[in-house]
Amino acid sequence: MSQPVDIKTKKAIPSIEQKFNKLLVLESLERNLLTHWDTWGKFQQAWTSRAFKTLKDLDKYVVLIYLIKENWQKLSDRFQYQTMDEFYESEFVTIEKINLIKISNELNIPKETVRRKVNELQSQGLLKRDGKSIVFNRKGIETQKPNESINLLSTFIEKKSKMMEGQEWFGQSISKQQIADFIKKYFTVVWLRFFKLQIPFLTRHRNVFKDLETWIVWGNIALSHQYHLGRAAENNLIEEPVTIKSYYSNVTDVKVTRGINASSIADISLIPRATVIRKLKWLVRQDCIKKNKNLEYQMKKGGKLNKLIQENFILNQNAVAEFLTDFFDYMKNSNFKI
Repeated sequence: MSQPVDIKTKKAIPSIEQKFNKLLVLESLERNLLTHWDTWGKFQQAWTSRAFKTLKDLDKYVVLIYLIKENWQKLSDRFQYQTMDEFYESEFVTIEKINLIKISNELNIPKETVRRKVNELQSQGLLKRDGKSIVFNRKGIETQKPNESINLLSTFIEKKSKMMEGQEWFGQSISKQQIADFIKKYFTVVWLRFFKLQIPFLTRHRNVFKDLETWIVWGNIALSHQYHLGRAAENNLIEEPVTIKSYYSNVTDVKVTRGINASSIADISLIPRATVIRKLKWLVRQDCIKKNKNLEYQMKKGGKLNKLIQENFILNQNAVAEFLTDFFDYMKNSNFKI
C-alpha cells in the first residue's frame, strides 16, 4: 500500500511495518526502575525549570504549547511534517477555529483562565486573535523553541535505549546524536508526540497539587529522596525488590539524613523564594512533607495526597512507556531515516 504524500511538501508521514510491544518496554523500565525514574525525574525538573523561566507562569506556558500542538496536529492530519528549521523559519503560524471550551476541558483549567492566559500572551506580543483563529508571530514561535530540551530529551532516550540494548526484540542502542538528528529532521511529528506526553502529564500533576508550581516544589524534595533510594539500593540496604507498585512507598520511606531548604528549591526551580515558602507550607498542611530542625524539607509517609501521588505515578509510568515505544518505533520500524 502506498503512503499518503502531501502534494505541496512531498513529505509523507511514515507507516510502521512492525511495532514494539509496550509491555516489553514497560517490563524493561521496571527491571531498571530506580535508575529509570531518577533520569526521568531529572529530565522533568530541567524541562519544567526552563518552561517556568520562559513565561514565569506554567499554566500560560501549557496553554501556549497546547496551541502550537494544535497546529502540528493539523499538519499530521494532512500527512505533512516540517523539520525544526522549516518550522522556526516561519514568519507566522495560524491555529484556526480555537475552541476555548475544548482547551479548558483538556487542560482542566477554567475557560475564563484560558481566555485570560491567551489575552496575556497577546499583550506580550507573542500572538494575536483573528476572529476564532490565533496567529503566532516569529517572537511567539521562538518562545518555545526547544534547543536545550532536545538535548535533554535525547540524553534521556539514549539512556533508555542502552537499557534495552541486546534484547532480541529491541536490537542495538541509539546514540544521543542520532536521536537529536532524528528529532530535528522530523520535528513536528516527534515534538507533537512529546507534547501529547507532557500536556496530560502536567495536567495530572496540577489536578493533584492544585497548581504546577506546588508540584515543582514537591518534586525537588522527591528527587532528593529518589537519589537516596538509589544509594540505599547500591549498598544493599533495601530488603524487598522495588516494583512499580511499591516504588513510591520506597521513596517516602527511605532514610534521608538531610533534606532540602527553601532557598535551594528556589535556586533550582527559578520560582521566587517567597512563593516556594508558601507552597511548602501548603504541602506540610497536606501531611506529605515535613520540616526538620535545620529548616530542611523531607517527604513524609501517609496522608491523602500521597495516595493520589502514588496513583499518578502508575499512570505516568505507563505514559512514559507508551511515548518511548512510539519513539523507538519511529526510529527503528518506520521509513523515517536520519
